[in-house]
Amino acid sequence: MLGKIWFLLFLLAVDCYTINQEISLQNTLLNGYNRRIRPGIDRSQPVKVTVGFNLVALQEFSETDGKIAVVGAFRIRWIDEKLAWNPASYGNDLYSTKVFFGDIWVPKFVNLNPYHTLKRVGLDDMDCELKYNGRVDFRPPDLFESTCDADVTYYPFDKQSCSLLYYIPGYNTADVIILTESSNFNMNLYNPNGLWEVIDTSLTVETNSFNVQIIHLTISMTRRTTYYIAGLLLPIVLMNFIQLFVFLLPVESGERLGFSITVLLAVAVFLTIIQDKLPEASEPNVSLLTYKLLVDMIIGSGMILAVVIGMRFYHRSDEIRIPQILRGLTRCYLCCTQTPSIKPDEVVQIESEKLDIESDKSSITWTDVGKAFDIVCLSLFFFSLVMNNIVYFITIFVKI
Repeated sequence: MLGKIWFLLFLLAVDCYTINQEISLQNTLLNGYNRRIRPGIDRSQPVKVTVGFNLVALQEFSETDGKIAVVGAFRIRWIDEKLAWNPASYGNDLYSTKVFFGDIWVPKFVNLNPYHTLKRVGLDDMDCELKYNGRVDFRPPDLFESTCDADVTYYPFDKQSCSLLYYIPGYNTADVIILTESSNFNMNLYNPNGLWEVIDTSLTVETNSFNVQIIHLTISMTRRTTYYIAGLLLPIVLMNFIQLFVFLLPVESGERLGFSITVLLAVAVFLTIIQDKLPEASEPNVSLLTYKLLVDMIIGSGMILAVVIGMRFYHRSDEIRIPQILRGLTRCYLCCTQTPSIKPDEVVQIESEKLDIESDKSSITWTDVGKAFDIVCLSLFFFSLVMNNIVYFITIFVKI
């Protein structure tokens, strides 16, 4: 039994290549190799470069700066006949080796829409894997940053689509043909983003009018809205309707005007917060939430104006004549709110009192006019706020 084990170890030792053989292989492959000349024995045939992409994380997407940053790695593969060898000459099992990116010809992909400066994919001291048949595998990881103009029309229920563009400078389709390994990203190593959910990815190659191929790495994502609903939309809606209580606040308290201005300032603060989070450009559209808050501020300003007018009604002297339109409005208010309880034995007496009230115009005071005006304003502004919110949410959810 022991003899068999030694025999197997001997066979393994015979078939295992040594470090000297690998050094000899690399010296042979790289001796006289010119990395400035693209692969291909037949110069009339372009080099076929296959590209894929592994997405690891969506690092950042900034609507204000128009920037997207992702962490990932390209998968680049091509055939270089000058780097092929016979494994039988190197221990019979030397089928692959590693060389530096800067030692051989590689397709140097450059970002066509960079956020900062032009940057190529890969570093000179990164390793490429060589196969005995001349196949080269290169998987450079990096943080990839590009520009991306956000469409914030439906913020915070928006969906965004960004493309990172890459091409090989100095080569057209007569020299290099770019093929896609897959039409989508590899998401096996992806770590979900807390703010954005990636709903789709695509990897395509487009040839422009100069016969230069451009790789499109496209990411489609939708915003996670739980935080915005709880921390933005609900407070805004609640503040809008709290503002209506100013017409129920007793005028004797003297706090009506201060209450209205305070709530209006709170709405203005939310408008400022939203504007700080959104780009300053007006294209393709301004956020619908900005328009909604603008209408809320207009309605709030109208409430302040109504409060001032109502306070003037309350503090007017009863010696000043009440206009007919205000008198008619007040009569409707009194009929709806001051209906006395009727007893069977008092029907005749109440009927006579109604006739006396209708004939006595001086029974309506400016205080009654102020109360009627408050009810009308409460109903009018309540309807305005409800319609503003309904129009906004219907517009949002129809699009979604």
